[in-house]
Amino acid sequence: MTRIGFIGVGEIASAMVEGLADSGAKPDLQLFLSPRNAERAAKLADSIESATVCRSNQDVIDRSDLIVLAVLPQQTDAVLSDLDIPAEKTLVSAVAGVSTTTLGNHLPHSPTIVRVIPLPAVREHKGVTAVYPANDAVEGLLSHLGGSVTAADETMFSTLSAVTATMSAHFAFLQTITAWLVDRGWDQADADHFIRGQFVGLGTTLAQTDEPIDNLVAAHETPGGLNEMLNSEWMNEANRNYLASALDAVFDRVTRSD
Repeated sequence: MTRIGFIGVGEIASAMVEGLADSGAKPDLQLFLSPRNAERAAKLADSIESATVCRSNQDVIDRSDLIVLAVLPQQTDAVLSDLDIPAEKTLVSAVAGVSTTTLGNHLPHSPTIVRVIPLPAVREHKGVTAVYPANDAVEGLLSHLGGSVTAADETMFSTLSAVTATMSAHFAFLQTITAWLVDRGWDQADADHFIRGQFVGLGTTLAQTDEPIDNLVAAHETPGGLNEMLNSEWMNEANRNYLASALDAVFDRVTRSD
């Protein structure tokens, strides 16, 4: 039986709990939830037979083998300072921008520390989670949530952290296209409906093929066609460089936090 604890029960932790509870790992799991965010923890425990709300964060530690830390970065010091985590436990940190060294400073017994970047899609077993360093137990667990990719070092891990900052920009891109339609007379609801239909199919393509993304660009445009025209006009060298610079800035912020 694998015993997994969650300290912090926000959106990402909830997605992991629900994904695990509805996965092939389900028969072998016991899930122990922090009383932080009591309402959400109680809701999860009510709907998932293998989930239990613990009396305290230390109770989560005492009852678990793997402990997922999913609190806000600014809460990390205070939360860990109140806990006693034995050497034989594994702390799986989903806290953005807090390095293994910083985490270790709060863990005098030197438990195993693994950093992860789970995304909301783990709820549907479709999220690929960044991991550092390699850890068979953690990677095995994540295989039930969509898989994982393991960084060679913490700097490489931070590059994956940086690109997760593109999610709202992706929706802003769709928002801008939809607004263009509305400006030209379309009702907002109809514009939303059309754009959703257009792009949900592209998501299916990503999910159902391992074709290199470079090839998918070529597969969705024809020489001299409209897709090639917009791609060339908008994703020109200047705009590609601007996006790369924005990613560099996010990376710098992430590594400064580390």
